[in-house]
Amino acid sequence: MKKTFFLLTLPLLIISCTTTSTDLETLKFDTDILSIIKDSTKFEKDKNVDYGNVAYVTEEVDIFKYGNVVFSNLKMRDTEKNSLISYTSSISLYVDNFKSNKFSGYILTIENEKEGIELLNYIKGKFGKPLRENIYNKNNHLQSNYLWDDKKRNQVVYISQNTESFSGGKNKFISTELTVLKRGLKLVPDEGTDPEKLKKILEENPNALEVIEILKNRFY
Repeated sequence: MKKTFFLLTLPLLIISCTTTSTDLETLKFDTDILSIIKDSTKFEKDKNVDYGNVAYVTEEVDIFKYGNVVFSNLKMRDTEKNSLISYTSSISLYVDNFKSNKFSGYILTIENEKEGIELLNYIKGKFGKPLRENIYNKNNHLQSNYLWDDKKRNQVVYISQNTESFSGGKNKFISTELTVLKRGLKLVPDEGTDPEKLKKILEENPNALEVIEILKNRFY
């Protein structure tokens, strides 16, 4: 696979692109996605995830696209002395377990501002009016999130954007995160969750642990 690397300083910026990609828009829930994970050097296993699933995680987002929106690998590191700040595009592919590898959704983080804006515009054009929407855009700071309950495709779609800054505020960019999960997927409560409190929550809303209900709580 041929890649081109561009190196900039202050901040340190690493971008790479590839010519082949898997369209996230066409992935089917409950199907084996092992063929996508075939190069194990690109993916790490993550067992510490919500919704009772596990995930394959990679920073090589250039092997994916969403419709006509393509992504490039991007890692930004603040080069100021003693700074630990870094931003990296990544994707987590959720599966039921590491044996059957049945697909249940993904979380895609895009730190390339232009690609993130293109992704949001594509999502809005595809799904239309959202179920929930919040937008704050003042003083050069953006915070926005959108939620769709796509019953036709049996999925919940959530996308958020936030202005990030580093190098003492001298560098800013818009970070984008897209979450697409199978409808009906439920959060698995932590072991330390108070059972009585959980019982009360479920009595008030029997669907409270479903992903759509949890994401609704991110809106005011």
